Amino acid sequence: MAKKYNILLLTNRDSDNVGDQVIEACDIALIRTVMKNLNIKKSNYEISSRAAAIITKKYVKTKNTQLLKTADDLIKKTDVIVFGGAPVFNYLYQIFYERTATTLEIAQKYHKPVIFSAIGVERYEETNEKCQRLKKTLNFDCVKQITTRDGIEELTKYKEREDLVISRVSDPAVFTAQVFREHNIAAGKIKSQKKIGIFVFRANGFIDNKIDFTKDDAAKLWKDLVEELESKGYDYTLLTSGHFGDEAFLDYLIREHGIKESKCVFNMNSADKLIKQISSFDAIISCRLHPSIIAFSLDVPALGLIWNSKVKHFYECIGYKERGIEVQGINAKTIIDNLEQVMVQGVAKDEEYLMSVYRSLFYGIQRSLNMTDKNIQPYDYDVLIQHIPVFPDTSVREKEEKLKRKFRRVYETLNVRMDKNKVQEEKIKNLREITSQYTMFYHTGEKGKQLTFIKNESEINGTMNTLPTGALECKLSEPVNNDGSNVFLDNIYQNGSKEFCGWKIRFRIGQLWFWYLEDELFCRKGECDEKMEEKMKLFHPGDSIPYLPFPGVESVVVEARWH
Repeated sequence: MAKKYNILLLTNRDSDNVGDQVIEACDIALIRTVMKNLNIKKSNYEISSRAAAIITKKYVKTKNTQLLKTADDLIKKTDVIVFGGAPVFNYLYQIFYERTATTLEIAQKYHKPVIFSAIGVERYEETNEKCQRLKKTLNFDCVKQITTRDGIEELTKYKEREDLVISRVSDPAVFTAQVFREHNIAAGKIKSQKKIGIFVFRANGFIDNKIDFTKDDAAKLWKDLVEELESKGYDYTLLTSGHFGDEAFLDYLIREHGIKESKCVFNMNSADKLIKQISSFDAIISCRLHPSIIAFSLDVPALGLIWNSKVKHFYECIGYKERGIEVQGINAKTIIDNLEQVMVQGVAKDEEYLMSVYRSLFYGIQRSLNMTDKNIQPYDYDVLIQHIPVFPDTSVREKEEKLKRKFRRVYETLNVRMDKNKVQEEKIKNLREITSQYTMFYHTGEKGKQLTFIKNESEINGTMNTLPTGALECKLSEPVNNDGSNVFLDNIYQNGSKEFCGWKIRFRIGQLWFWYLEDELFCRKGECDEKMEEKMKLFHPGDSIPYLPFPGVESVVVEARWH
């Protein structure tokens, strides 16, 4: 009897981002094509597709080895493990690295070959213990091959074994058009009006990746893009690739910025729905990487707004470097002008680039399964297209399961944040129990002869002063408790014909001064540019003076603002 092979595919299949579901589907299709290429019948192998996180968070936290039993049993009975596209190297802000390292330790124990296919690579750090923990396990004998879609320079730094095969390949989702060919709803259709897909990114996605492009900047850009498209007569849809943070921001745009709900698509939870949406567009604008990759496969021109180097790398790899756009200084008109150009240019593809992910999988699986017939070579592009299997519709049951997992992740996130808020509240409470006091000054915020006092010292319980700069200032006689229990005074100055707007505050700790901004944020004086000036919170007479959650606040200056 022919041997029956068990292939364990580990992807990010349970992610909210439906692009990861597309990766899983394309990986399964490519592996099935490899097995056919190797003359292994479908009845003689089984693909077990699981989330890459088969090592639980609870194990990572407790190190209770009893929690490894499921993963241990799964790996023990497999013949080859394929990591497909999951963020398995992530250690800077996530715990994937530990899950990956533990998975490799089990694979090494049972001598099970491991292939990493088209994975994303986080930067390498020689002195980072987490990074070095990952590096050690990646160089186990069980690891036969590592390919990446973007970070080959970083991947090279992880390699120590000379016989470890590494290379740069295409993302499996470049075969979306073939795997999801029955879900391409635009094939052969002639449309009277061009339609653009705008994939919205979560509120602080750029800021979290150290790019100075705020929630307000993003909201303005999406709104401006809509207005620009409308002025040019294009149809459009705003949507996401499923991440609940992206969908939350889309809802925010509707509620706070007047985006029409009728032009938005929510509940992107299945791969086939995402493919149908993208295939209906004449072009897309996206921050998330996989809408760009899927559009490329479907011959839909795309522009990628860069929030992560992987977006930039992808557009470089497909020969369209100029279609990856940095967001600093960008405006809606420039983006739409660029989009019109790419719609004229269309999409061209390099078959060698497309085939790189398939060939690497073919050779990796061939070596891992000890297939000794070297006369069997990987299919060429045309033959692969003939044999690659099609993705079936997502069943009702699968859709319900995906939705349930998504909501449970939302619940988990909310619970974590509620716990963090509770801890923060306790910290603030403890700080307030050891209340500090500071000296408070009311300042005119401007200088000039037109400035006069309209209150006297007895009314304010303070001392009036004219500063060398010509500005006026009142120093309160009594120290103020830093506990949020006091309120701002009424306006105490006359500034010619100008109208008083309110108070802005800065405070001193030691020799450093800070401005109080919106959303309980702070900016060091001297580092606040014009954009930060707009974000300084304006208080009004009678408003509570905010608690300043820092020890050692010595002075607070309240500055008047006028127009």
